[in-house]
Amino acid sequence: MVAEQNRELVERLRQQGVPAVSGDATEPAVLIQAHIARAAMLVIATPDTFGVRRMAEVAKALNPAIEVVVRTHNEEEMRLLEQAQIGKVFMGEHELAHGMAGHVLARMGRAAASR
Repeated sequence: MVAEQNRELVERLRQQGVPAVSGDATEPAVLIQAHIARAAMLVIATPDTFGVRRMAEVAKALNPAIEVVVRTHNEEEMRLLEQAQIGKVFMGEHELAHGMAGHVLARMGRAAASR
C-alpha cells in the first residue's frame, strides 16, 4: 500500500494495480486508510524528520509489532532517528557507497566480505 500526497501519482499507481491512498501519511487518518494496523512494515522515504517521527509514532500506536524502515538524507538526521529508536535507518550516501564497493569487488573477483 502506498500513501502519497500527489493525487495524479496515486491514480497512476491504482491503474497499474498498486493499492494507494492519497494524503499526508503524517495524518493518522491516512495511515488508518492505508491499513497500517495490519501492515508488517512501514517504509518511509521523506526528507521531513518531524514527519518521519510522526508517521512512526502513529504506526507503532496502531500496530506495535510493525517494522519501520527509514531513508534518511544526512548524518545528523540518521543519528537522531537512531537515538529515537524509530526503526532501521538507511542513509542514501552510505547505501550507494556500499553498493558501489560491492560491485567493484565482485567484478574484481573478490567477495565484499574480504575487504
